Amino acid sequence: MVRELFGEVISNVKVGIKNIYLLKIKIGEVVELYPGQFAMIKVTDSFDPFLRRPMSLYNVEKDICSFLYQVVGRGTEILSKKRIGEEVNLLLPLGNTFPKLNKQEKILLVGGGVGIAPLNFLINFYKDKVNFYSYLGFSSIVSEEIYKDFKEYSRELVISTEDGSLGFKGKVLEFLPDDLEYFDKIFSCGPSLMLESLWRRVKDKGKLYFSLEEKMGCGIGICLSCALKGRDRMFHVCKDGPVLSGMEVQFDG
Repeated sequence: MVRELFGEVISNVKVGIKNIYLLKIKIGEVVELYPGQFAMIKVTDSFDPFLRRPMSLYNVEKDICSFLYQVVGRGTEILSKKRIGEEVNLLLPLGNTFPKLNKQEKILLVGGGVGIAPLNFLINFYKDKVNFYSYLGFSSIVSEEIYKDFKEYSRELVISTEDGSLGFKGKVLEFLPDDLEYFDKIFSCGPSLMLESLWRRVKDKGKLYFSLEEKMGCGIGICLSCALKGRDRMFHVCKDGPVLSGMEVQFDG
């Protein structure tokens, strides 16, 4: 059930030169949260900016929720200036979850930029119970702090940056294994062009799951601003997602 909670900022640090931040909020109570879900964060006490910002859960540790975000506009710019001790208003949990994983399954994770956030929560949720193979792509160098859990819990970790400042130089899809059918499930989150390219490469769409990123107004399916054309029907990412199967999504062209 969605709840409105008031949390306290305990950390809000820059972890990438492309204005990427890691925000940690202590909400004061333990809430049942699962990988794939997200929160709507109110960045000011006023109505300016009017809309909350949707953010995937990057990690949950008892009563502490973490969010990875990039400053791309006025709302996230305000959020980046939040200091330790400041109060933040959140709506959570929102959205659906990734499908349940079975012990020892082989899981491929493909993350682009701050799209690694829900995948990080997923890998922390299962840790050593599942065989993770993680491929992460960034535009430029980021702090090891944001991928340390992938490093610890993945059987294989490949990192790439477009400028070559960290890991391999290039886009992350260039370095994926040739045999994608080897994996039991594939989870991905990141830029839409990356998701589309991955979707076209995976033959068995039933093993592919995306955590989609769309602009949202309400987060609960009322405003209809996050409408997305699917294969058989229209979806609202906040209510029907953000996790959708590769069999449900539709890419034009």
